[in-house]
Amino acid sequence: MGDRLISDLTHAYTRMATTQQQISTGRRVNQPSDDPLAAGQERLRTSDLAGIQASQASVATATSWLTASETGLSSINDVLARARELALQGANGSTDQNGRNSIATEIDQLIKSTKDAMNTKFGDAYVFSGTASDVAPYSAATGDAYQGDTNAVIREAGTAATLQANPSFVPAGGSTAQPLSALTVLGGGTAAGDGRVLDTLETLAANLRSGNLSALQTTDLQRLDANQQAVNSARASVGAMLNRATAATSRLEDLEDLTKNGIDDLTGVDLAKALTDFTAQQSAYQAALKVGAQVIQPSLLDFLR
Repeated sequence: MGDRLISDLTHAYTRMATTQQQISTGRRVNQPSDDPLAAGQERLRTSDLAGIQASQASVATATSWLTASETGLSSINDVLARARELALQGANGSTDQNGRNSIATEIDQLIKSTKDAMNTKFGDAYVFSGTASDVAPYSAATGDAYQGDTNAVIREAGTAATLQANPSFVPAGGSTAQPLSALTVLGGGTAAGDGRVLDTLETLAANLRSGNLSALQTTDLQRLDANQQAVNSARASVGAMLNRATAATSRLEDLEDLTKNGIDDLTGVDLAKALTDFTAQQSAYQAALKVGAQVIQPSLLDFLR
């Protein structure tokens, strides 16, 4: 009877200790032996959760990249709008040559502003350099020569889903869509003769200094309009990709919640039930101690020993 009592008390105490651990940790499965099947499924779900969280980080990076791109393109749009105002002013016959020279000087500063806008960085990455994001698109040493590449910047956004951080658009003077970069927006200047922002602004400054009213009144304005249209197209592509990124973020958050709930269903503990069980187990344990004390009474011989 004594051996059996000790065995039963040990089992009761073990159950009570297990329930207490479940309450304190909030988990029903604290080691694989508690439920091998649930523990194995939890490992699979945890791996899925890690993948989802990695995708969330990737989408967040793409979103920040796209936001930085929108900021840079907005600056280019403002420069082009100001350049158009100056072109109209210079094309006015009432403006003398000294006035045109002053306007050309301001255009020179606008050209520098466009390069500054295209040298926008997100963290340590230049967002308009394609995949060569460790290199500034333009520098004082290289002039109008673009230093990056025109590769697509792809970010993972979940299972079989990707986002292009530099979405494609049709650049000025082009006929096919190309990934967004400083080259597809600004181009390579008059040396390249590509009709993009640098070429257009540098040609405008030259025509102002030479007093070429015919070019100022026709060609220059047309090229400015074409570049504004291209920049607006690029901004529209960025906006559409930002919408996709927002949708991906929402989808991944839902998946994360579902996965966490699945893990909790597998290994989590019903706190109310566990508290009730612990109270019952504690009462049973105390009752077993009391009964055991009554069944096995010490005798005088026990004390003499």
